[in-house]
Order: sequence, then C-alpha cells, then structure tokens
Amino acid sequence: MARDTLVSWQTFALFILFPPAALVAIVLFPLTLLVFGWLYYRGKYEAELESDDEKRV
Repeated sequence: MARDTLVSWQTFALFILFPPAALVAIVLFPLTLLVFGWLYYRGKYEAELESDDEKRV
C-alpha cells in the first residue's frame, strides 16, 4: 500500500508536541556552561577565604 506522506501523523505529532532534541541542546548547553562556571568561581572564592583564614591563625 503506497503512502502519500513522508512521515506518519504520529511521528509528526510527537515532533510538534515535544521540541526536537537539537533545540533543547542549544538551550541547555549554554546553561550548563554557566552553571559549571558559577560553581568553579564559587569554589575558587571559598578556597581563597579558607586559605586566608588559615594564614591568620
């Protein structure tokens, strides 16, 4: 039986209902980098505070 469409309506519905993975990755990748950067600098700052406290004692 020949098909008139390239994809079935179920596949099309899933594509519309759930955003494509590439779009999700484009949004989440920079957010991930920002979180890692924030954690790095926060840890670096806390390490500097601890080393300053140890020097004073």
